[in-house]
Amino acid sequence: MQKGTENRFSLAFSNRSGACFLPLSAMMFILLLLFPGLSRAQGQAPNVTYQGPITITKGGTYSGNYRSTNSDVPVIKLETTEPVIIENCILAGAGDLIDAKNGGSNLIIRNNRGYGLTQSKDNTRHGVFVEVNSGKSVVIEHNYFEHTIGILIYLWGGNGTAQQTLTIRYNQAKNIDGRYRNGGGTFANFLGMNGVLGLVGSEIAWNQVINDPDNSLVEDNINLYNSSGVAGSPIRMHDNYIQGAYPFPATSPNYTGSGITLDGDNAGPGGVTAHVDGYNNQLVSTCAAMNIAGGHDNIFHDNRFVTSGYLPDGRKLQANYAGAGLWNAYGQPSNVFYNNKFDNNTIGFVAWGGNEPFKDRRDLSPGACGPCYNTNHMPNPVTLQQEQSEWTSWQQKVQQNGLTIGVGGGTTPPPTPTNTPPTVSLSVPSTGTVGTALTLSATAADANGTVTKVEFFNGATKLGEDTSAPYSLSYTPTAASTLSLTARATDNAGAATSTAATSVTISAPTTGGGTGGTGTPTNATFVRALNLNGPAATIDGLSWEAGNGAANFQVNGMSFENQGIALNPATDAARAHMIRSSVFNGNITATVGGVANATYQVYLYVWEDNNPVTFNISVEGQTVQSNYSSGNGGRWDRLGPFTANVTDGNISINLAAANGGNANLSGIEIWKAGTSTTPTNAAPTVTLTAPATGTVGQALSLTATAADADGTVSKVEFFNGTTKLGEDLTSPYALSFTPTAAGTLSLTARATDNAGAATTSAAKSVTVAGVATPPPAGAGTFYRAININGSAMTLDGNAWQGSTAANYTVNGGAFANQNVALTPATDASRASMIRSSVFGPALNFKMTAVPNGSYDVYMYVWEDNNAETYSLSVNGQPAVSNFNSGSAGSWKKMGPYAANVTAGTITITSSGGYANLSGVEVWKK
Repeated sequence: MQKGTENRFSLAFSNRSGACFLPLSAMMFILLLLFPGLSRAQGQAPNVTYQGPITITKGGTYSGNYRSTNSDVPVIKLETTEPVIIENCILAGAGDLIDAKNGGSNLIIRNNRGYGLTQSKDNTRHGVFVEVNSGKSVVIEHNYFEHTIGILIYLWGGNGTAQQTLTIRYNQAKNIDGRYRNGGGTFANFLGMNGVLGLVGSEIAWNQVINDPDNSLVEDNINLYNSSGVAGSPIRMHDNYIQGAYPFPATSPNYTGSGITLDGDNAGPGGVTAHVDGYNNQLVSTCAAMNIAGGHDNIFHDNRFVTSGYLPDGRKLQANYAGAGLWNAYGQPSNVFYNNKFDNNTIGFVAWGGNEPFKDRRDLSPGACGPCYNTNHMPNPVTLQQEQSEWTSWQQKVQQNGLTIGVGGGTTPPPTPTNTPPTVSLSVPSTGTVGTALTLSATAADANGTVTKVEFFNGATKLGEDTSAPYSLSYTPTAASTLSLTARATDNAGAATSTAATSVTISAPTTGGGTGGTGTPTNATFVRALNLNGPAATIDGLSWEAGNGAANFQVNGMSFENQGIALNPATDAARAHMIRSSVFNGNITATVGGVANATYQVYLYVWEDNNPVTFNISVEGQTVQSNYSSGNGGRWDRLGPFTANVTDGNISINLAAANGGNANLSGIEIWKAGTSTTPTNAAPTVTLTAPATGTVGQALSLTATAADADGTVSKVEFFNGTTKLGEDLTSPYALSFTPTAAGTLSLTARATDNAGAATTSAAKSVTVAGVATPPPAGAGTFYRAININGSAMTLDGNAWQGSTAANYTVNGGAFANQNVALTPATDASRASMIRSSVFGPALNFKMTAVPNGSYDVYMYVWEDNNAETYSLSVNGQPAVSNFNSGSAGSWKKMGPYAANVTAGTITITSSGGYANLSGVEVWKK
């Protein structure tokens, strides 16, 4: 076996309140010490004529009876990547039956019988029925095998489509057996997967596994370790029957293993066990049933876990722990371990000494199954007869579905219906213009499912997507070119179809000599720019004057604007506002006075708000452009530069329209030619004013004074150290900032001018004090407080106990989200307590060993995402009805609520929506 494939599954087992993790080598050492000479019964292979072991070096179909009595020699060994079918075989071996570690990437194994023989040497495991490394398309169906380690799949080489996936169905296994011939043994699985990532359309279904006590040694019957499906196409693990997961001997009190476990220790979300959907499985007489110990987006629902706590001969099964367990076994961060749950499972799991939910029961792992919803707890007692009923119902289910489990299903077993990929077509115009939006429309449908999204591409570059019909995208090309556009539709099973490419020719805009709005003339200095019917503005980093009332400037024509018209080409907001606010006339004349005699370069902004108009343009009495067409509504140009030789101190401009039309003139931009000297920009000045002290939760008023000697201040930003707190774009520059934690702030203000130069003020130190909450009026004496999902702490000068404190219980799922901003803000200790809580639709908090008397009870509640409405009661008396938790971050210290204690307990219960309960604080009157 190649390096890394022997000891590759790390499992979690718990026989007490916490989970215990042991490396496989350590567990094997313990087994060898405990059971050095255990003998066991062995299944017998059929008495037929066998050929010797074979090696397959080329593709094809292989049938026959093959045997190997040497533990080091596989019965069948594959050394080809060509497609291979192994069917209708009887295989018997002291080692591996089918070794596909160095081949078998395209493999079908069906209708075979496999038997594990006694090993040929000590301290050697039984062989696997089949092991595949880096498979691409693997189907294992309608096989029977006994006294083997089962099916091992290591890594995956498929292309991420449903045509290259893993299918394991209709198999029958008897006594998965990890024992050595001389005692002790190794872990064994019916199915073990490691590093099998990104499967699409994978199915593990209708498999039957029965392990007899004292004649088998299995760990997790099914273990998925760092293996995954994908969003929209999870691994479907359904309708499997698993009976028996025992230690050896079966009455031993120590055991690690289960019916089905998902786990994995990868540090990234893309490498862990994820997107597994497990449903309609039956797990009977297993020392643990189902576990989720790592990864994300995994769900087990509508399964049945039935364990009576007895072996078939009536002896007690001592190693039982719990039916369902969900916990972060590897301490993975919140972007790796999330969105896992159990829902609507039926559980009757006997664990001697347990009490969940009844005596000698442990249906849910204590403290390790918060997101276990809607559990159907079987009533006591859970008996061997009920285990037998599960077997009967399994046989009936198989018969009702017309299935054959194991050998005999034929070469074409009842298939899961093949998914039909969606259809998709694309509609786009054949031509377009730079800066003008194109509408891309797609029609998509799926004959046996739904379309989940349609993506739009230019070549290999994704332009966007639409997840609902009608599928469309607005795309604005930025350069002249030929686009190659396609649409790709994906259905609910992950199948995708792309359209043929459609070519769209994109032309540069016809600007009539314009520059498209940007650029500066060569060897020239900016003099002045006028926004004819708008306010002062900054465009291209230059200061523009408001035309109305500007010194040394006159223009005729009517003022108008229409800011609702989409411009072509699109441009920045400041320029767009200037363009769409203009003057119009059939014969516009404009004069800019006070100009020193010299040569100038002049730009004119013109646009069209409705229908094309043709006009001539002259500067300083010289025609500079004839028969210019304004184009359709929204079309605009920056025309020029036009040369103006000034000898009289004025620059005159004329736009004369033909045929009774009107020209629109929006802006005039003037540069002095003949010099390349650019004035050095002076940086702005800025000072910050802030109070010397502050208090957590109370707003601080920050103000800044900023100015720019040769331009304008475009913004002032406020910082605490390197953390930006906010900004103000207009004078007076101010910011209201509310500190959330006690400490010393280092505040600065940074002013940026219209040319991009920036200046930062000297730092101001502000000391922020925490909020001291006095004892409630008339509350009496502080008795006790519990930080329900956190550690011991001091709050308001009182000692709070942590989640592990004695004499209290609470149900619900434990969770924390310290990244949510709280409203109102509060001190760091209180915030940490609030944002770490339990949640659920029917919370039950009980504080015990409380001396009889009168108490005031306070509850900290909060909301981490969407508003919920719920009610709360204290000692059975309504405390608050139909409370709305508010938006994300909202929190409240609710109370005081009177509790008259006569039986030594204070109980808080919730009903209605999901409540988040963070802390409980009790004062004795």
